[in-house]
Amino acid sequence: MSRILTIVLMLLVLGFGVFLGSRLNGRGDVQGEQQKKMLEAYSLMKTMYVDDVAGDSLAGAGIQGMAEYLDPHTVYLEPEKVSYSQAEFDGNFDGIGIEFDISSDTLLVVTPLSGGPSAAVGILPGDRILAIDSLSALGITEQQVLRKLRGRQGTQVKLRVFRPLSGKIVDFTVTRSRISTSSIDAAFMLDSRVGYIRLSRFIATTADEFRTVLVRLKKQGMKRLVIDLRGNPGGFLEQAVAVADEFLPKGALIVYTKSRNGGVENERFIARSGDSYETGEVIVLVDKGSASASEILAGALQDNRRAVVVGEQTFGKGLVQRQLQFADGSAIRLTVSRYYTPSGRQIQRVYHKGGTGRESYFQDALTTIRPEKLFTNPDSLLYLKNSEVSVYRTSSLYGLLSSLNGKVPDEKSQLLALKNAGGIIPDFWVTGKSYSDFYQELFRSGSFDDIALKIIDDPRSLVQQHRGSLESFLANYSEERVFEALVIKTCKLKKIRFDRAVFLRDRLKLVQAVKSRIAHQLFGAVGQITFVVQSADPVVRIAASVPMRQP
Repeated sequence: MSRILTIVLMLLVLGFGVFLGSRLNGRGDVQGEQQKKMLEAYSLMKTMYVDDVAGDSLAGAGIQGMAEYLDPHTVYLEPEKVSYSQAEFDGNFDGIGIEFDISSDTLLVVTPLSGGPSAAVGILPGDRILAIDSLSALGITEQQVLRKLRGRQGTQVKLRVFRPLSGKIVDFTVTRSRISTSSIDAAFMLDSRVGYIRLSRFIATTADEFRTVLVRLKKQGMKRLVIDLRGNPGGFLEQAVAVADEFLPKGALIVYTKSRNGGVENERFIARSGDSYETGEVIVLVDKGSASASEILAGALQDNRRAVVVGEQTFGKGLVQRQLQFADGSAIRLTVSRYYTPSGRQIQRVYHKGGTGRESYFQDALTTIRPEKLFTNPDSLLYLKNSEVSVYRTSSLYGLLSSLNGKVPDEKSQLLALKNAGGIIPDFWVTGKSYSDFYQELFRSGSFDDIALKIIDDPRSLVQQHRGSLESFLANYSEERVFEALVIKTCKLKKIRFDRAVFLRDRLKLVQAVKSRIAHQLFGAVGQITFVVQSADPVVRIAASVPMRQP
C-alpha cells in the first residue's frame, strides 16, 4: 500500500471517528458551535474595534468574564499575579527584606527583617524611602512597592532614604536575597498558663511553624491555648489539616470535600495521630474575616468538641479551588468542590452567579452579622455585657443554642440550622460596642498613623526612652503630655471637626489606637499585636477565661 493511500485511509478513519463521536455524544456539534462563536467574537473585536486591542488582554478579559459568571472565588490571574501569589504561598521570595507601611503617601520602613539585606546595610525602623532607583516613591502604592523592591536574587536596588530624627538624607544600595516569610505573626504567653498564637494565613510552612511555637509555649507552662484566626483569609487546605491534626486523636474526621464528578476531588481528611497538644484546653478566635482554611480548622476542632470558638460568624468560604496554568504563565483558579465540616455543615454561604452576584457577595461580607439575625430569642443567649462588649453564649450542640417557644430544639433541628447557616457559628458570640463617628473619621483619614509618626519623629517625646525595647514600651510608655494638642492639630489639617466632649469620652480608645501604631512602626507586626492583645483587646481577655465545653 502506497504511503499516500495510507494517509488518506487514516484521515477517513479519523473523520468517521469524530463524526461518530459527535453523534453519540449529542453535544459535539453544540460545543463546537459555542467554541466557534467565541473565536469569531475574538476575531471581530481584534480586527474591527475602533481602537487597537491587544490580543492577550482581550483573551484575558474573556476568561475573566467566564470566571465571574461561575462563582465569587473562581478567578483569572495574570502572569505577574501568579508569580507574586505563588511566592507568598511558598513562604519565601526574593527582595530587600523590610516590613513597610504607606502613610500620607510616604513609604515608611517599619522594620528591616532580622538578618536580611536591608538590615545588613544599615536601614533603620522609621526611615522614609524617598526614591527607588532614582524614581520618586512619593504617592507609591503597595503593589508598586512590591513590584519595585522584589526581584531576582543577587540584583541591586538603590534607595534614597530620609532619617527624621537626624534630618539627614542617606543613599543605600541593597542587594536582593531570599527572604523567608512567616504565617505566624506572634506567639507568646498571656499569663502563666494561657498561650497565644496569631495565625495570619496558611502557607507551605505553616504547620512546621505552628509545631515549633507550640513546643515553646508548652515549655513555658501553657495549659490553655488561644489560636487567633481573626482576619485569616485561608490558604493551603493541607496545612489547615496538619494544624488540626496536632489537637485531634487518631481517626478523627477533620474535613471532607464533595465535587460534581467525584473521583480525586472527593476526599476525606482524617487525623493520623494525637500529636503534641491532644488534651490541653483550646480556644479559637474568629471573625467575619476568617475564611476557607481558617473555617476548616475552627469547624474541625468545634465539631470534634476539642475547642471552644469565640468571636463572630465567619466569612463562609467553602469552595475548593485548583490553580490551572496556561502556557503564557497566567492561570485560572477554578472551583472544583466544596468543603464540609465533620458534622456535615457546608461552610459556603449562599451566593448568586454573575458580576452583580459577586459584588453583593463581597459587600455582604463587610456587614457584621449579629446573633439576633439567627436566633429567635436573643435575650436567652446573653452571657455577659459590659461597656466594651456583649457576649452571647451559643454553645449547646456543635455550637448552637436557640429558643423555640421556650424550648431547646431537638438535635435534628439544630443540625439543620447549622448546615444552612454558612460559615462557622461561634460558641461564644462576641459583639463589640460601635466606635463613635469621631473615632471612625480619625481612623478613615489615617490620622492615627500621622499622630504616631509625629510622636516618633519628635526627639522630646516620651517614646524616645522606650524605642529600643518592646518590653519597656509595653510596661512603661504612657500617653504623651501633648496628646490632645496633637489630635486638635491633626483635625485642623484634615478638616475634621474636633468635639472635645467626644474626645474626652473616647480618649482611652484614641490613645490606644495611636500607641498601637507606634508599636507597629517601632517593633513591627509582633509589637503591635502584643500591645493590642495585652492591653486593648477584650475578645482575648474573654477567651482567656471562658469555660470549656464538656466532651
